[in-house]
Amino acid sequence: MSFVIFDTEYTSWKGCQEHGWRGRQQREIVQISAIRVSNDLRVLDTFNVLCRPSINPILSDYFVNLTGITNKQIQSHGVSFKTAYKRFKKFVGASHCLSHGYGAKWDDKCDGDIILENLKLYTMPIDDDIKYHNIAAWLIDEYKKIKLGEHPKNSGKIAKYLHMDDKIKMLGIDEHNAMYDSYSILMGLKYFRKDIDSLLKKMF
Repeated sequence: MSFVIFDTEYTSWKGCQEHGWRGRQQREIVQISAIRVSNDLRVLDTFNVLCRPSINPILSDYFVNLTGITNKQIQSHGVSFKTAYKRFKKFVGASHCLSHGYGAKWDDKCDGDIILENLKLYTMPIDDDIKYHNIAAWLIDEYKKIKLGEHPKNSGKIAKYLHMDDKIKMLGIDEHNAMYDSYSILMGLKYFRKDIDSLLKKMF
């Protein structure tokens, strides 16, 4: 069996987290990245797609500085969310999907909710075919066992928190890029490899 670790980046502006994306500000997905992983945590395949937002087609300076994704990249390589979602769904297939939402429960969809939000935003059919889970709930229990101090709330900080970020420097990107954040989650799973059976039992 295999499963998928994934992350998304979506349009944002300075202060939007605090005030909740007011007015025309919407959480339009700009990037979906995913890694297909075997039960022994080998990377089997990767997926990465950039999306062109349509409600706010020009990325804010805040977003560009945060993620490193530029307007030029979006214009040159971005596809519609509809196309991106079809590709993502094909990549996922029947696999379970793990994303990271600090403070949420195991059965919370986390980044899956962002995808569902975008399906509604672009008036696309809503389906429940993909099985989403929140890996943060499992990781928090593991962090407590090693007592390293305050837990990382962002997925991109997991590898740094566990001093495993050197293993993903070859990506040439940093946190808040969805591909980096997906690999950062994988580093968390590798760090707690001895307890991976408890995670697999929750999924399968």
